[in-house]
This record gives sequence, C-alpha cells and structure tokens, in this order.
Amino acid sequence: MATDVISLIKEDHRDVESLFERLRKMPENRPALLAELAAKFIAHSEGEEDEVYPVLARRQPEEKEEVHHGTEEHHEAEEMLSRLLETAPESPEFDTLLHELIEAVTHHVEEEENDILPVLEKAVPFEERVQLGKAFSKRKAEVLAAPIKPRSRTKDELLHQAGELGVEGTSGMTKDELVAAIRRKKQAQR
Repeated sequence: MATDVISLIKEDHRDVESLFERLRKMPENRPALLAELAAKFIAHSEGEEDEVYPVLARRQPEEKEEVHHGTEEHHEAEEMLSRLLETAPESPEFDTLLHELIEAVTHHVEEEENDILPVLEKAVPFEERVQLGKAFSKRKAEVLAAPIKPRSRTKDELLHQAGELGVEGTSGMTKDELVAAIRRKKQAQR
C-alpha cells in the first residue's frame, strides 16, 4: 500500500477517473456515483490545499503561482460539482456539465502530475513525503467525516479572477454568469 503523498495523490486521480467513467456508462447509478465523486474530490482538494501545497510553496517559492493555480482549479471544479448536484441526472444539461467537469479535472490532473508532483518529489525527501502522506490522509478523513459541501467563491473573488483573465462586461453579471464567462475564457486560452 502506497504511503508517500505522491503515490496517494496519484491513486486518488485514478479513482476519480474511474468514477468519471462509471458516471458516463452507468446513468442509472448517477446519484450515488456523483455523491461519491463529490465527497472524494472535495476531500482530496482540501488535503492538497491544507497539507501538500503549503509545503511545496515553502520549499520551492517559485512554485507559488503553480500552487495558486492548482487551488483555483480545485475551486472551479467544486463549483461545477455543485451545479451537477443540483441538476437532474437524466437531463441533457447533466451530460454537458459532466463533460465540462471531466475536461477541467483531466486538465488539472495532467498539470499536477506533469508539473507539480515532479517538483515536490525533488524538493521533499521520501521520508518527509511519507509523513506528508499521513497528514494528507488524515485531512481527507476529516473532510470525509463532515457533510459534503462544495466551496463556492464570492462574487468579488470571481470579479477579480475575471479581471485578471481580461473578461469584459462583468459588472452586471451574476455569479453563475461570471463562472461561465471565466470557464469560457480559460477554455479559449488552452
């Protein structure tokens, strides 16, 4: 059984990929699968943000922007999850939202596995990564013990991010419109 934090993070990534596949192929099980996905994704995100990312940012200050970017991607995915949880699993909108979530999380996983985790592996000795794995697992367990509630950014945070991305006409947008505009802008930039 894997104990170092990098192996644990990668195991979580494969687990989420498996859940995505089952959500696509087993529409009759979507309510239960979506609840499982939300719980595991939120626990994973908070484990990384609370335990792993701070260590990387301290050890490799030049990675602070990458850590911030990873955190933003977590929050965006949680907002998508929140919308999915409110959408009827048999509706066409569900399939569209699921596809968007899968694309966003796949992009995040690729960046994390190709950019962040290799730097973490070089910056943190194996024994410390084992200790970090324990802290990561403990934090995930704490989150899993609490009720599922995806985090949501404030309108001010969304306006700030939209401004950084150069999204125009944001002053009259609702939170949902801002989230959609930010997502479209990011997709156009890829």
